[in-house]
Amino acid sequence: MTLSQAPFISDENYISPSAVPSRTPEGINFAEEVRFERLSIVWKVTLICTLALGWSPVVLTGGDAEWIMTIIGPVITVGVGCALTGFLLRHNAYLLAVWAFSLGIAGAVGLVLGGDNSFGIRYAPFVFPLLIFIVGLLLPARSTLLMFLVIVGTALLSPVFANGAFHVEGTTVFALVLTAMATGLSAQVSGELYAVAEWALESYRKERQTTMALFESREALEKSLLRQRALTQQLQETNHALEQARQTAEDAKNFRGQFLANMSHELRTPLNAIIGFSQTMLDFPDMYDQVELPAQYREDMSQVLNSGKHLLTIINDILDLSKVDAGKLDLDIQPVELAPVVKAVLATAVGLVGDKGQSIKLSRQLPDPLPMVLADPLRIRQVLLNLYSNAAKFTEKGQITLRITREGQEVVFAVEDTGIGIADADRTTIFEEFRQGTAGRKRGRQGAGLGLAISQQLLRLMNGRIWFESRLGKGSTFYIALPVYAPDEAVFVESPQAVPATIDAAR
Repeated sequence: MTLSQAPFISDENYISPSAVPSRTPEGINFAEEVRFERLSIVWKVTLICTLALGWSPVVLTGGDAEWIMTIIGPVITVGVGCALTGFLLRHNAYLLAVWAFSLGIAGAVGLVLGGDNSFGIRYAPFVFPLLIFIVGLLLPARSTLLMFLVIVGTALLSPVFANGAFHVEGTTVFALVLTAMATGLSAQVSGELYAVAEWALESYRKERQTTMALFESREALEKSLLRQRALTQQLQETNHALEQARQTAEDAKNFRGQFLANMSHELRTPLNAIIGFSQTMLDFPDMYDQVELPAQYREDMSQVLNSGKHLLTIINDILDLSKVDAGKLDLDIQPVELAPVVKAVLATAVGLVGDKGQSIKLSRQLPDPLPMVLADPLRIRQVLLNLYSNAAKFTEKGQITLRITREGQEVVFAVEDTGIGIADADRTTIFEEFRQGTAGRKRGRQGAGLGLAISQQLLRLMNGRIWFESRLGKGSTFYIALPVYAPDEAVFVESPQAVPATIDAAR
């Protein structure tokens, strides 16, 4: 079964191995825990066997009082030692518990040796080797030797305390010899066995901890995998929703472009008539039998003509923008001589300044000869006029300067003014459609906020870019860069289709 196929345990049903309560007291190491469990079994088995051995003679002798008095002391001593052992184990006193158990058995044997029951005196000392063997398994070698001395003292002094005379049976001596041999063997091998047991138990503890950690890690990994699947599913659903939203936005954009194109076309037809007739009434009175308009009519008609031209400019910008959105704006990319283009732009710029001609100076800093560029000459003129128009709108006095320089494989145009500048809050939105700077809106400047947006799109289609520098209250400088045309140089120019959709908005 692979990891992904393993059964998953939920957060509600999962129980950490470390959360399972232990039956042994806290605060002891793993080796002591094992010996703790062994001692718990030994004292219980000892108590049961002692009760059974004490009860059997009573039953066999029919409740003989002498037998009862002989065995009651040792049985009680063993019982007290076992009970005390269990109490100390519950209180995490392992070492004291071992000594309580050992001394309880040694004391019981000592009571038997101090009695007058010949059977008990003959066979009870043979419990000592077994006791040394048990102690050797539970305690280190030094404690085993100490226990041997306690046993010897018990065997030799019990008759003295009971009878007032030193007397040792031959079976007792033989049992002590066996106990000494058991002690020697235990002392010889218990150290190594103790160390090996410690190492084995510690290794087992580490292995169990590692197993628990791996188990918990597997459970955590399975949970993470399921969460990842859920997140992947959610991400797929989100991507699908985003794709639908993108398609909806694309459709809305196409509908908007189609709507703007239709509306622009429908508006241009009557607007051209308004401009044409108002221009004719002002400039060609011979069309009306040489009857000129009265002065106050001419002023109103001039306002109609100027408003119509302004509205036509806005409509043309909207139409160009819709064509760009729809990808239907055709450009004639060709080598362009800049001299006639610049001359036409500067001539038109005089009209853009209008009544401000006395307070605004139009200047230029041009190299001789002007470099050539690869672009559409009509669109270059349109972009430069947009920049001049903005400069004229937002400049009350000072100057508007056109500079042209070649920088590497680009020709850079700079239109610098001494106008109101651009606020920091407007730097990120100045190239967006239908957006104007806050400074211009506060001063009631006219415009639809399309000039810079269209200029950016046109430059993108001509492999160019646009950016600006500005200080609020000091003026602005707008830069445009177009690919240079140098037939004597090996210059690679990308096609319009290869130009990325994003354009630098600031340098």
